[in-house]
Amino acid sequence: MNSIWNKNKDLFIKRFPSLAELQKENLLAFENALKNNESSVFPYQILNAKNGEVTALEGTKAIHSKYDPTREAVKLTEKFDSEKHKACVFFSFGLGYGPNAFAEKTPESTIILIEPEPFYFFTALTFLDWEKIFAHGKLILALDASKEECTNIFASFSFEELCPIYMPSQNENREKYFKEIHSVLLQKKQTENINTNTLEKFSTLWLRNSTKNIEQLALRDGVIKYKNTAPKDLPFIILAAGPSLKDVLPYLKELKQKSVLICVDTALHACLKAGVEPDFIILVDPQYYCAKHLDFLSSPGSVLITESAAYPSVFRFNAKEIVLCSSLFPLGQYFEKQLGTKGSLGSGGSVATTAWDFAYWCGASKIFIAGMDLGFPNKETHIRGSQFEQRAHRLSKKTHPSETDGIVSLMSTSVYKAKDYDGKEILTDQKMSLFSWWFEKHCAEAKLNNCRTFTLTPQSLAIANVEKSNIDAFNAKPDASNLKDDFFTASEKNAQKLPSREEYLAVLNNFTFQMNKLLELSKKGKKLAETGIKDRLKAPYILQELSLIDEKILKSDAKNAAALVFPTERQLQKLFKDLPQDAGLETLYKSRVIYTELINAILKYKKYLNF
Repeated sequence: MNSIWNKNKDLFIKRFPSLAELQKENLLAFENALKNNESSVFPYQILNAKNGEVTALEGTKAIHSKYDPTREAVKLTEKFDSEKHKACVFFSFGLGYGPNAFAEKTPESTIILIEPEPFYFFTALTFLDWEKIFAHGKLILALDASKEECTNIFASFSFEELCPIYMPSQNENREKYFKEIHSVLLQKKQTENINTNTLEKFSTLWLRNSTKNIEQLALRDGVIKYKNTAPKDLPFIILAAGPSLKDVLPYLKELKQKSVLICVDTALHACLKAGVEPDFIILVDPQYYCAKHLDFLSSPGSVLITESAAYPSVFRFNAKEIVLCSSLFPLGQYFEKQLGTKGSLGSGGSVATTAWDFAYWCGASKIFIAGMDLGFPNKETHIRGSQFEQRAHRLSKKTHPSETDGIVSLMSTSVYKAKDYDGKEILTDQKMSLFSWWFEKHCAEAKLNNCRTFTLTPQSLAIANVEKSNIDAFNAKPDASNLKDDFFTASEKNAQKLPSREEYLAVLNNFTFQMNKLLELSKKGKKLAETGIKDRLKAPYILQELSLIDEKILKSDAKNAAALVFPTERQLQKLFKDLPQDAGLETLYKSRVIYTELINAILKYKKYLNF
């Protein structure tokens, strides 16, 4: 029996006992093949490199250097930037030379090993000593892991913190798998870019809205009262504003009798025009144009769900009740922590994702979606009569007709062909694919908890884990009026006591006190940094003083709120590029920039909260 295999196998079992148990049958089969000298168990052709080390071929592709595999692996570590990266991700790893070199070079960084087929991993354990790898303090082994499991692993890091390493392969199944996992990284990159761009563009708007609406947190119930209050057999329907919604509108009255009807803000106009007030309206985007979706509309029979950073006019909408979900923004989060949580709903970048998560939050066992096309069926962009189309008509003129907006949507994005639920072609784009990925992931998790998701519009972009249904099948369901009454009665009994005005004012006063303390510390830090820049002999002492100031800032309860209008990492790096090139004073120059920006952020709060 191969002594390297025995050693590595024992190390593997000791380091990953649960994973080893899951792979018990594969381990036994591989070990039996080794005992019987069955070389066909190896997916690689094992050879000796010129320097005497073991190397490997897969088909005609060299997995490692034919001359010096260790040297090649050490050179590979140059891709890892310790200032930037926190984890190295191996999309397979051959015999393990790469992970071995990284284990030596990056003892404080994370090593993530991804391999879909166990026998490839076991082959590596047969020919190379893995002791250093298994002894590494931050080792993650994704062996035969699903795309969702890899997504969860990546979630602990930003895209920029990950250093991917790709190995060649001729195995078609593995190539397909690695492409899927690579797509997860690309989606992560796109999402983070969108989030950064959005933060840079809208942070001041979010701050202004949050400060104007902050008292709403003391006046409004939260969606927490609806948590798990839905009867088991009560279906939920989400109405999105895709072109296919027109096929559902004629049936809305019947659908409302058989379900809880949830309408996203963009679809409300079409819904009311069909003569139906939905049970719930979802509007969570703080932008002004989203508030315009409610302009000149009224739905006194509906509950409007929004968040404290919504555009202030949203809170003047005529609805049966306005209910809050937990804020995604720091000021709202600070106040909720003191006054009581409203209930967190998922955000996948689209109001439809929040609507789905609300239905799941309520305890729905079946969620139906209509009009969530995530594409352009028949080259249309939105349901006729939606606010998007109405806006296009309002702004229409001879040199810019309303049709221009639709053409721009179709032609200015990264459009590509995909499939709908009937297998027919549909145009979609990269942004919509991010929403699709969100639904695929969350619907799969919900399915494990006995909640299934269906579409009533099969001409929409097909999403894995969303099942095809139709209006006729849904209309065969019994009337659900009594179940709906039970749902709303249970939710009202579940409502939490709202804080008093005195409690609200106490939190507000404490927040302003905390922000003033932050401002005082930031001004002191900036002054000290400037003193050290002018007199570099004082720099060592001043750096010690700044460390104490930074420690106090990090302990502040209000620091996250200030971070909302603080520059993003990308913006900070741009500011740092303009600093004088002086290695001895680099830290002080950067500190001065950071304190200056923190002062500016707090002054914005003072402007809007008048403290």
